[in-house]
Amino acid sequence: MRAAILQGSSITIESLNDPRPTSGQILVAPILSGICGSDLHFRARAIEAEVRTPVERRHTLPKIVPGHEFSATVIELGRETKTPLRPGDRVATLPFTHSVSGFEVIGLSPLHIGGLSTLCLIDSIRAFKIPDNVPSDVAALTEPMAVGLHAVNLANRNHGPNVVIGCGPVGLAVITALANQDRRPIIAADFSTTRRKAAETLGADIVIDPSQESPFDRWEDLNFTPQPPSPLLERTFDGFLHGANIFECVGTPGLIDRVVKSAPRHSHVIVVGVCAHQDKLTPREAIIGELTLEFSFAYRPVEFYEALKSIAKNSEQTAAMITSRLPLVETPFAFERLSNRPEEIKILIDPHA
Repeated sequence: MRAAILQGSSITIESLNDPRPTSGQILVAPILSGICGSDLHFRARAIEAEVRTPVERRHTLPKIVPGHEFSATVIELGRETKTPLRPGDRVATLPFTHSVSGFEVIGLSPLHIGGLSTLCLIDSIRAFKIPDNVPSDVAALTEPMAVGLHAVNLANRNHGPNVVIGCGPVGLAVITALANQDRRPIIAADFSTTRRKAAETLGADIVIDPSQESPFDRWEDLNFTPQPPSPLLERTFDGFLHGANIFECVGTPGLIDRVVKSAPRHSHVIVVGVCAHQDKLTPREAIIGELTLEFSFAYRPVEFYEALKSIAKNSEQTAAMITSRLPLVETPFAFERLSNRPEEIKILIDPHA
């Protein structure tokens, strides 16, 4: 088998021994695998670790085969693996497996080969058959779409409006889930023209370039009036105060604090973007605004399945997220391009090309 191996700053294409499935596992051949922001964060930390490591010891740095969002073909079932799936079936899978420490993420762990490979192992209980009408490229988006759906399901305190900060794959997945649930209006903000157009395609009502205006300056257009502070309410008021749902889908340091300072009172802030660095927050602003701050991680299996069913109904629309398809040998180029070209949204890698 062939795979893209990430170690430190390097990404190389190498030959590895074919994995063998054990009980409860399925050997699959990834069809198309997406590169995720988490992959970029992992590589950034790997580069930092390489810089701190003496040259003579850099060979000891951990190696991973990235790719935790992919479509695949079933090749072989492990002995005593009980599943309705059969060789030849196409599947999408939750990229998680049990470990002594709790769980491991396939494609983000040195112990579990990811989708940037011609063969890898998945858990049978976390694999779902791809409907026949869903193309393999769009099916590879099930994982990020499930991330967005889970975040939207957490936002059950307010009816809206909804503000999505960042229109990368996760932000677009949030927009899709909001639109599918008819939770409107939806305001989407991103610096990239390409991403704003994709946001409109996937259901955003208003798209904003943050370099020109703030998404928090458009409440009048939505007939939304932020509620007063609790001490200034009518003496007889005993109801529930509604604000906005704000989805932070970027993950850059300082953004949560800026959102908290700008959010209307009584808003629900759902943090979906992964910030891997220490960050600061001004609690006073959140307290005065009586904000709910909630962090969203991954998804539940039922949400993964719901995301796949949603894709089956809107596969052409969902395909708006895909901006490039590249062969395995161009994985290093794909990482650089996704890091530096804001017009890219989702790059898919074909391990067999």
